[in-house]
Amino acid sequence: MRNGKRRHVIEIQRQVQVGTLGIGEKNFVWQTWREIFAELEVRRGKEFLSGNQRVSEVVWRFHVRYEEVVGLDASMRVVHEGMTFDIKSPLPDGQFHRDCVIECTLQQGVIGSAPLLLQLTKNTPAGEVGQPYLGMLPTASGGTPPYVFSATEGNLPAGLTINSEDGSVGGVPTASGEYPFVIRVTDAVGDVSDLPEIKITVT
Repeated sequence: MRNGKRRHVIEIQRQVQVGTLGIGEKNFVWQTWREIFAELEVRRGKEFLSGNQRVSEVVWRFHVRYEEVVGLDASMRVVHEGMTFDIKSPLPDGQFHRDCVIECTLQQGVIGSAPLLLQLTKNTPAGEVGQPYLGMLPTASGGTPPYVFSATEGNLPAGLTINSEDGSVGGVPTASGEYPFVIRVTDAVGDVSDLPEIKITVT
């Protein structure tokens, strides 16, 4: 888990049989398996068609300690702040057994603030050495404003910077190449949301 990030209390539940409802019909109830601390991250998942529109699935990621969720499986569910989540898959750290990410989708929500979400609505333009970069502008929504934007997990092209207030990328590239990176937004309470990896090509 990452230092300085806000930790949320989540409840992991599992189904337990408590008798029967009738002949051959078992009665199951949800029961608390564990209550633990987790860091919350909301990401844009795979795109799919809904009618004539292409939309993205929203994936909730709960970062937890590996040893606290040994035995977790997709038949369980996560409950957090009145919302219920189906577990898509646990992603354990198989090498060091330190951390684990529980990927979930929202099953049942509550009326209130929307999850923090970062989106990019236009294609990423290429750049040219010595010429002002046309720029790109991600949009953040939900969560608790104000937002702080940053570039993580890679490097911006030399000469370009990201505006921490609005997420815009601009400047004058000074070296050619391909530069993959990730844009992250952090809201006022420490929740984060990442865009899928972006690549800027400079010629």
